[in-house]
Amino acid sequence: MIPITAAEAMAMMSECFMEPVERLTPELCRESIPGWDSMGALMLIAEIDERFQIELSADESRTMKHVSDVLAFLAKHGALAG
Repeated sequence: MIPITAAEAMAMMSECFMEPVERLTPELCRESIPGWDSMGALMLIAEIDERFQIELSADESRTMKHVSDVLAFLAKHGALAG
């Protein structure tokens, strides 16, 4: 696995949530992102699995409340460059 940068991770989330990347910040909460609904969460789960072969469970996904939680998950699993 080749780790991605935080900017690349934001671009990935932008695609999954159909949200302009310039609007995403680490402190932005899930409720402020209309596309981070059940379908967006599934797209994120699938993208993380496909790109990194890391399993993000639906339960774990539901605990993520901010963009920073996704970044922390990626960092914890070695998918986010340092």
